[in-house]
Order: sequence, then structure tokens, then C-alpha cells
Amino acid sequence: MNFDISADRRNTNSIKWNKEAIENISANPDAEPFWVADMDFYPEMHIQEAGKTLAGLGIYGYPSFPKDTSAVAAWLRAKHGWILPKEKIIFAQGLLHALALSVNLFTEKGGRLLVCSPMYRPFREIPERNGRKLIEHNLAYEDGSFHLDRERFAADAEKADMIIFCSPQNPSGIVFSEDELAFVLNVAKNRNIPIVSDEIHSDLVHPGSKHIPLGLANEKVGAACITLFAPSKTFNIAGEHCAFAVFSDSSMEEAFRKAESALWLNETALSAGELAYAAYTKGFEYNKALCRYLGETAEAMRSYLRANCPGMKMVNGQASFVTFIDCGEYYQRIEAEVLGHPDRYRGGEGGGVLSRFFGVAAGVAMNDGTWFGSDWKTFVRFNYGTSRDRVMKALERMVRAVKSL
Repeated sequence: MNFDISADRRNTNSIKWNKEAIENISANPDAEPFWVADMDFYPEMHIQEAGKTLAGLGIYGYPSFPKDTSAVAAWLRAKHGWILPKEKIIFAQGLLHALALSVNLFTEKGGRLLVCSPMYRPFREIPERNGRKLIEHNLAYEDGSFHLDRERFAADAEKADMIIFCSPQNPSGIVFSEDELAFVLNVAKNRNIPIVSDEIHSDLVHPGSKHIPLGLANEKVGAACITLFAPSKTFNIAGEHCAFAVFSDSSMEEAFRKAESALWLNETALSAGELAYAAYTKGFEYNKALCRYLGETAEAMRSYLRANCPGMKMVNGQASFVTFIDCGEYYQRIEAEVLGHPDRYRGGEGGGVLSRFFGVAAGVAMNDGTWFGSDWKTFVRFNYGTSRDRVMKALERMVRAVKSL
């Protein structure tokens, strides 16, 4: 559990470390990657052993893991206090697959989906690709803090046919309170529309904060609620497409099961199942230590920026290993630098002004805020799921680049 040691992921077929992909967002193929939301830590040792055992057997036949979700139920109970019979937990081949299938099953073509912004880009693309319309609800923001504006949220929901929620929120790192979750659920209930919650970051809440699954909060409300979660971010096995869904509404649950069965997508791949099983049965102590390490790194980042560059603000960041950094105070100068020196910042077509600037001037590759919505150009998303030494050195380079303007 020494998280000060990061894996060398170069030449491992990692998209995060792929030079072409890095150049596409940062205009510098040699920039150090702090973008794609997976970590550079080695997985928990039992997960590694499960992978080695599977490879060593040389037998890759049909698995049985999805027929027994008791390990997942035990994890939910121990981690979040959510007591569910294993029969209520449905396997899905990736969280975005489950989200897209839910959109298609429970809304009509042309339906309107309410999503909080800044938003993970697939939340925008799934509605568009499936013939639905997006209602982009900007979270309230002030001085480094995003929060839910209840009055505006309720007003926007009046036009919606479904709410797509993200808890904890990506990229802000908001961990919603029980009262906030109850409010959102009541909005959905009063509108008689379903709400689906992406909770892929839920197992990585930092010490001092508490995640409440939306489905658990809904036991007091009774909305039509779908809760989606996965071991992928928690245990750094995102290359294995394995997720789970829990429905509060039995008719929706039946429809989802039938649709997965009809598409022949209701069983996991062998390696995904084996690694997930090892994670959920053996990974609790590892997860506790990781949450503590990530929380300490986030606090170190926040303290460093406050002391050395208060014009750059790390936002909420109460969960996971990705966070927005607000560079609004410097944006105009950065934009003038980038646009005024087109030869120096050539490329980076997949990024934006900030991601190109920090890629070239600081050697740090990050997602530009515009990847999460056009209103967020003054932000970058920084992935601190790596050794603290690497994180702090990257921040130092970013601060030097800004101060050199």
C-alpha cells in the first residue's frame, strides 16, 4: 500500500500515456499525463494475483461470476451501509453502457435529459447519439466552490424527461449531503420522471466526507431511481468493463434485465469478473488507505496553491482523484500568450487554450475545461491519482509557467 510508488505505464498500451493522445490535448507529446481518469498506482495485491493466476492457468472459458453478486452486496453493506439482497444487483458491461441502455429504455426519441454541468463529456454525447435533447444545468459556482442551486435545478427539471445525476460529481468532486440527495429525488418524484445516478467515483470519498448511494437515500423518498456503480475507478481496473445497476422500480428493473438479455450483454468477461471479485472480497483495507492518501494529496495541493499561487483555485475536491483547477484570474494573459505565439503552441486540436498552455509551458497534460462544457474554459481538470511527489512537481511547474507570463 505504498502509494508513493507509481507504476511505470509507458509502453503498456495505456491511453493516458500515449504520446499521440497527449499531444492531441496539450500540443506537447512529451508532457507528463495528468488527464485520463485512471490512476498510476498498482492495484491491490490480491487483484494482481488474480490476474497472474488467470494468465498462468491458460484456460479462458466461460465464467460464472455474474451469477453470484454476493461479493458486491457485501461491499455495498460494508462500505456504504446499503443493505441489499444480491438478487437486486444487476451486472452491466460498463457503466456508460448501463447509462445509455437506461436512456433508451426509459425515455423516448426527442426526450429531454437534465444533466448538471460541468459534465463528463459522455453525458453530453449519449443523449446526442441516441436522439435525445440535453438540458445543461450549470452548477452554481463561486470562489472555488461548486454547489447545487435548488431553485434553478427544480426549474430546469420542469422541462426534463429524465435526470442524469453524478454522485460524487465529476469533475468538481462534490459529495452531496443526504438533504441534497433527498431534494433531487423529490424533484424527480414530483415530476414523475426517472433519475439515474452515475456513482463510479463513490468508493473514493476522502476522509471527513460521506457518500450516500442515491438508491439508499431513495428508500425514504420512493422516486424511480437507478443507481450505477463499478469497481473500475476504485481499484484502478478501468480497462475491464464491469459495472452494476440497482433499480428502485421493479418494472424498470425487469425491462433492463430483458434488454440486456436480448442484446446478449448480461454476462461479464472472464478477466473482468475475476478481478472484480478479488477487489470486492479482498480490497477493503487497500481502499481505506487509498482514500486517505488521495485526501492528503488533495489537501497538499490546496495548501500549495493557496501559499504560492492563490489566483489558481482547486475546487471542492472531496472525492476521487480528479479535480477542477480554476485559472480564471490568469486566463486572459494565458489566452494572449497562446494565441500570440501560434508556432509555440501548434497542435493540441483536442484541447483548449489552457490545456495547450500548460502542456507546452509546464509539461503537464490535462483535460481542458471546455471538454466538460463550453462555459468552463477557465478551468482544467487535474488527475492526482499518482505519487504525491509527481503531483507536487507538476503543480510547481504550472505555477512557474503562470508566474512567467
